[in-house]
Order: sequence, then structure tokens, then C-alpha cells
Amino acid sequence: MSKKPYIVVQDNNYSKNNDFFIIKESSYKKLNKKNNIINIFIYDFQENKIYGYYEIDILNDVLKKENELIYISINNKNKRRRGIYYKIENKYSKYSILEIENEEFNKLDRKLKIINTTISQTFLKCSIENECIKYNAIETYPFLYVSEYSKTFSMQAYDSIYKEYLRLLKNSNSENNNIDKYLELGSYLMNMLFSEKDFVEHLLKDFRIVYLYLDNITKTIPWNILAYNNKFISEKILFSYTNTINTNNKMPHINNHHTKMAIISIPDEYIQKDDEEIEILKEIKEIDLYKKELNYLEFIKILESYDIVHIITHGYDNGIKLANDYIINGISKLENPPYLVFINSCNNEELDNKLVESLLNAGINTVISGIGSIADGYYKQFIEFFYQYLLHKNTRINTAQAYYFASIQVQNLYNCFIRYRFNGVASYV
Repeated sequence: MSKKPYIVVQDNNYSKNNDFFIIKESSYKKLNKKNNIINIFIYDFQENKIYGYYEIDILNDVLKKENELIYISINNKNKRRRGIYYKIENKYSKYSILEIENEEFNKLDRKLKIINTTISQTFLKCSIENECIKYNAIETYPFLYVSEYSKTFSMQAYDSIYKEYLRLLKNSNSENNNIDKYLELGSYLMNMLFSEKDFVEHLLKDFRIVYLYLDNITKTIPWNILAYNNKFISEKILFSYTNTINTNNKMPHINNHHTKMAIISIPDEYIQKDDEEIEILKEIKEIDLYKKELNYLEFIKILESYDIVHIITHGYDNGIKLANDYIINGISKLENPPYLVFINSCNNEELDNKLVESLLNAGINTVISGIGSIADGYYKQFIEFFYQYLLHKNTRINTAQAYYFASIQVQNLYNCFIRYRFNGVASYV
């Protein structure tokens, strides 16, 4: 029997009672003619959340009929309690049913599976010395897994790959026009780093966060473009750059309505689309806006006064711009650090740029930072998707999950990798 995937539109009564869904009699007749077993997602159109998936035997699971409506029981075995942000066209009303493509079904199922199960975590320590690469991998879930490995590593070959990567990266939006080149470079790097096929396939089996602990050479490796079987492995793995010990004793809010957010936008003649980015964020969350140049003490005061700080400015090899005559490249320990800082600027991956590392050392859980040359306003959709997932008033998703969901969504739209890095640990805000 074939299993057709559908989205069934409900109101928020579904959220209170997960034992059944409701469709119109006309929809039931349509389903009944097609097949016996279906896979469905439930969409709460009042809260813009989607739940599922649920496997339904449409012939045997009818509970009752009432005023042209059919009540159908849900198989508890496949129930996933937590939903995620999702938006469908307003033309659909309550009790609508729409068929979706298998590809869309798989994407939604993957997201829901990720937020409803414990995420696999791998801690990877990597170093290169004397033409030899060594790594130690420790996995803590779903079972304890320890791997130690070393192999020869040609620095001459790596330097050639890295120089080509930098050449491409210095051009804004080159990931669109040169996607095949990035994939080729990523495949070479993958083979140089991990030649053990079993270990690679184990890493890519399920979604996981890989926390990276790197030396000065492996810091330069563009982990974001690593590729296997002609696909970026970032489709399955979220790399977190965590060369620091950060502790944040502040408890996250139970209700993110209370989350305080600020935007710092440093005026610059070459940044023309910051207002568009600000308007996108205002649609999602009430914010305080600081659109002016800042000194060090003003910057620190903002960081210590909010849970989320979003920064729009120019990035340089040695820090980010706070004023025309001031580039900041580090801060000290914060008394009341935010949970999340999002730095929308260029070049935060440069070895001389120490700002991200200092923010983590200051006690901030998650720092998202731009890499390479980022075109003004180009990644607005990634930023919009990220905050929609993270700050949706009726969901509870951490920074790592929101970053991953937004990344995959934009990668699918533009056939590219994302010019941002996730740094630190996952945090609820």
C-alpha cells in the first residue's frame, strides 16, 4: 500500500488534544479513493506550527462523523509532541488538507525528528604537526564512542587548496557561481582529513553537533565546505567552533516573550541595506535599536543588558568596526553576558580577529559570525529564518537547531553553503 504525504490544517485545539485530527467529509472521500495508509503532518494555522508525522490507516481509524466533519484517530506510536515554526499560504483554512511532495515531507520529518530526539554530539580535537594530522573523537550520545587516528598530511597540498578557497571567499557571493569548485575543494579536504570510510559514514548517519577543538593550523581549515559524495557534510553536521571554556550561569527564560533583544547597527556609507535587515527583525521580535557609533563602555553595557545582541557592521582582519576610528578585537569577562550574539560582518574567521573567541570567553553561550566577504543584505533570508525558528512564540528551539534549520532552508533555495559560523554551545533564549 502506498503512503501519500499530506498536511492537515487544524486550529490550536489540536495542540491541546493530540489524539485525533479532523477533516471535511469531501477530503475524506478523496483520501479514501486514493489509498488506505497515509502519512500526515498537522499544521496549527493559529500558531504557525507543524507537528508529526503520523501514520494513519484512513479506512480503519474513523472515530466519528459530526456536521460534515470526520474525526480520525492518531497512531500514538509515531507521535512527536513538539512542533516547529512553519507557514503555509493563508488561502488554506481550518480542516483543509493538501498533498505535499515526498522531498518536502522528508525535510519536515527530519526537522521534527531533530527537535524531538536527543542530538548526537561529537567532540573532535584536531592538530597537525610534522606533516601528520591527529584527531581524537569522543561521542557521548547515543552511546560512548572514542576514536583516535593519525595519518600523513601534505601541508603543500593543503596550502594550495586553502589559497584557492581564500581566493573564492574574498569574492562576495562566489558560493553561487562557483559551487562546483567549493564542492571539489571540500572533497579533497575531506579525503585528506578523514580517509576512514566507516568513521565518515558513522558521522553522517544522523544529525549531530561536532564541537571542534583546533590548533593554529587546523583553525584555518574551512570545515564549512567539507564534502562527501558531492554534498556538503554540513547538510548532516553542525560544526561548532569551541576553542574556549565558557560558562553562563544565567538560566534561560521559560517563555521567550521575556527575552530582551538589541540591534547594534554601525552607520557606514558602504552598508546600504541595514534598514531592511532591521525591519525584518522588528517583524519577528520587539527590539531596542542602537544605530550609532559606540565606544567600548557603551558596547559592553549593551551586551550586559540583553539576552540577544545582533550586530550589523564592517568586519576586518583584526576585529569589527564600532566607530570610524575604533575597531574592537576583544572584550573582557562580562558580569551578565547575553545568551546569543550574532555578528553580521565580514572576516570573523581571520586568525588575527580575536573578537569571537573573547566573546565566548566572556561567558556568551552562542556566537554566530560571518566569514569571508559578505555582500550587503545578501543573507537577509538566512537571518530571517534563523530568528523565526528561534523566537517563535509557540516553540522552544535552541540556537543550534535554529541555525541548522535556517542553513538547510537557504542552502536548498540557493544551492550554496552559508557564510556564517556557529561558535560555542547550543542555548535556549
